Amino acid sequence: MQLRVLLLLIALGGEALANPVVGKIELPPPPPRPPIAVKGFLDRVDNPYKRVRDVDVGSYMVVVLDGEAKEGVVPKQLSWDLVGESFARPVAIVSVGAEVVIKNVSKTARTLVALEDPKLIPSGPINPTGPKSFRPTEPKLYTITDKDAPHLKGKLVVVASPFVGNVDVVNNVGKFEIDAPEGSYKVRVFYRDNWLDHAEATVNVPAKGKAEVTVKIPAGYPLKK
Repeated sequence: MQLRVLLLLIALGGEALANPVVGKIELPPPPPRPPIAVKGFLDRVDNPYKRVRDVDVGSYMVVVLDGEAKEGVVPKQLSWDLVGESFARPVAIVSVGAEVVIKNVSKTARTLVALEDPKLIPSGPINPTGPKSFRPTEPKLYTITDKDAPHLKGKLVVVASPFVGNVDVVNNVGKFEIDAPEGSYKVRVFYRDNWLDHAEATVNVPAKGKAEVTVKIPAGYPLKK
């Protein structure tokens, strides 16, 4: 009985030292709709029943907490869904050494490859009934695609830090939450193809309790596409 309790305390030790970092990303106003390039027989009018949705910038955005290395922290597995003609999230982030599991939840088999390293993903198709997994070994940005379907592309951001997270955008405000041990970290934001160098912040995580941080993306910063 005592041995079981000891093993449980050891297993929970890493998590007990981690505290939530609750982050907010202030985004600039979405860009206006571009002017009509080719005019048809009728002028374009707004839908009177439902507003056209803005670009979902959140699915293209991920964050990382950079800081000093922490002992005993195990990088989390990344589960990345392939939904046929695209990835559920076009940009995903994972730590070096963590397992990436791509699940094909569509009805079409795909043969994926990383353009920057053809040996990264094991060869062979990913069938609708089975996943494919691999472990990146260095910090790098990978473009994951199917050469027979070049429109299918996903960006995999591999970082050295184990503290990574996705961003959800509601009412033009991004939100994320990452568990991290006590310490000082730099919050970095990645969008589509690059790190937003003008959108960084520092957060100090206490020994107990949560930490809050706000990252502001300057007006006019390119969040288009």
